Amino acid sequence: MTAGVDSREQRLRKQAELQSLNSNLANLREQEDSYISVQAATPERLTQQITKVRQQIQGVQTELISLGDETVETPARQFYWEAFAAELTKDEDKALKLYRNAARYDYPDANAAIRSLKHLSKVAKNKATIAASPWSNSAGSQSRGKFFLGVIIVILIFAVIVALGLNNYLSQPAGEAVVLEAATALIATVIPPTIIVPNTATPNPTLTSLPATPTNTATPLPSTTATLIPPTPSPTSILRGAPAIIGPRDGLVWGDGAIVFEFENMGLAENELYCLNTLKGFDKTLTENWSYPPVGSKTPRIPVEKNVFRTAKVQEIQCIVWSAYIGRDNCQTIISQTSPERVIGLPQTCPIN
Repeated sequence: MTAGVDSREQRLRKQAELQSLNSNLANLREQEDSYISVQAATPERLTQQITKVRQQIQGVQTELISLGDETVETPARQFYWEAFAAELTKDEDKALKLYRNAARYDYPDANAAIRSLKHLSKVAKNKATIAASPWSNSAGSQSRGKFFLGVIIVILIFAVIVALGLNNYLSQPAGEAVVLEAATALIATVIPPTIIVPNTATPNPTLTSLPATPTNTATPLPSTTATLIPPTPSPTSILRGAPAIIGPRDGLVWGDGAIVFEFENMGLAENELYCLNTLKGFDKTLTENWSYPPVGSKTPRIPVEKNVFRTAKVQEIQCIVWSAYIGRDNCQTIISQTSPERVIGLPQTCPIN
């Protein structure tokens, strides 16, 4: 009888751990999707975190199967982990095929894995294309070298022409030299054409109207420095007030079941949502060693499953501290103040500093 109870407790503990890992993986996938949506390379550290969490999930599922949890052993799970193994060995075609089979059976992370694998493949192909491009650094250096060589050749040809012309000039009779000098002087004194800007130019003054000394009657041109003044930075947006909390009441002692966090309806915009801040768990020594990630909802009600609190209790958490705020598009963009912290006892409350 005791062995059966111990086995059941182990299974419940592993189920709670599996749910926490799946939630963590979902949050990492959301971060990854933010890079994919803007066609940017996913940071290597984030990719490593996702791989590590997936390996942890695989290990916990294996332990649950050994504990007799038949709900874990499904075709979707088998397809997914075969695909994961193929992905680690860089067999992308096989991995995609197996991920699609897992998606047909609604495995939670299958579609995100397909999206991630396609994006990584696309980024790798783009890098290979750039590396093989004829406009690489070596080709560019050769092109620049040819350009400078051409410039040097043109300069040398021009120098030879000038030298030949000078030699021809010095060898001419004096009379022809005078005529050539006069012609050269005439060419040198030709007044260059005046470029007139439409609607703003003023007529050139004649020689008879040119004053002996400059006067101060000319209208000064408008200063151009006014257009160079940088724009004034926009004022910092003021955070709106924190959402008013209806429940659960502060100091609630959790017995069992899900908890619904409820707020007053603030009439949020379509892209705004109520966000439950990170649930922070403290043990009997008031040391924080457990947490549950932020979660949001467009309606002023955010239910949190009972397994979350069961996991905290199994890990000997005495109380959970929480608060709430308003987010825009997601819970990472905070646009309101955060409500005062409240406590949920497991099984008793603890003081908040």
